Amino acid sequence: MNETRRGCCAAATLVGPLSLVLAAAALADPPATVVDSQRIIRSLQATPSANTRGLVVAQRPATGDNHRISLDIRFANDSDQLTDAAHSQLAELGAALTSPELAHTRFLIAGHTSATGAAEHNQRLSESRARAVRSYLVTHYHIEAERLASVGYGAAHPLPDFPAAALEQRRVEISTLPATF
Repeated sequence: MNETRRGCCAAATLVGPLSLVLAAAALADPPATVVDSQRIIRSLQATPSANTRGLVVAQRPATGDNHRISLDIRFANDSDQLTDAAHSQLAELGAALTSPELAHTRFLIAGHTSATGAAEHNQRLSESRARAVRSYLVTHYHIEAERLASVGYGAAHPLPDFPAAALEQRRVEISTLPATF
């Protein structure tokens, strides 16, 4: 009987800390989804123009047709500091933006927040996060600064399929900009 009680107490001692670890994991953000560089290239690449008898005819973009992709780039809470989880996604983004297919394209880096917190604070935070991504790409992937513009939208452009306060609203979108002549 003493052996049974000791085994039971030892199991309870182990289960207590384990349940704390599991509870903490349940409260943490879900793991970041990393989009690979080839998918980023396909999303941002311009539609090829059609050639006809030596005359190049560029296709007219449809209204609202711009090439963009939303990426899950994580930041420390209420901060513009990139997390370790962000580095994997930024490596894929850096590889895509330096690829031959996108090497001469200009991009807009747009920061978005969820609707939690004050609107003015979210606006400043989204701007700061977009600048942080731009700076990281310029520093680590030697992308010309002139090719990258940054803007923050705060919570002004929510994704329609998610609640305004959802984690998915906290995102960075990369879209192509028109070429300048």
